[in-house]
Amino acid sequence: MPSPPSLYYFCAWTDSGSLRGCDHSHLTIASAVACSSSAYAGAYVIAVDKGEYRDLDAKEEVEFKELMYGFTKRKRECVIIEWRKPNPEPAD
Repeated sequence: MPSPPSLYYFCAWTDSGSLRGCDHSHLTIASAVACSSSAYAGAYVIAVDKGEYRDLDAKEEVEFKELMYGFTKRKRECVIIEWRKPNPEPAD
């Protein structure tokens, strides 16, 4: 079996007070988030850096939240547009 890469991510969740997770060494946060669809509610992504668990850094955390919950920064940039009336007045 090949050695895992020096930095990888895995999907994790808790069940009955214990840490559970997928058995994959995901190279991207997106891949680990996709794996969370088979996990229970409250899944999270954990980084493994040189064999040690660590929290996601700020940039990784933003990426995780955007992938898991939606593109929050883009939602804030959206503007409301006005729609035309459903029955416009006829033109002469």
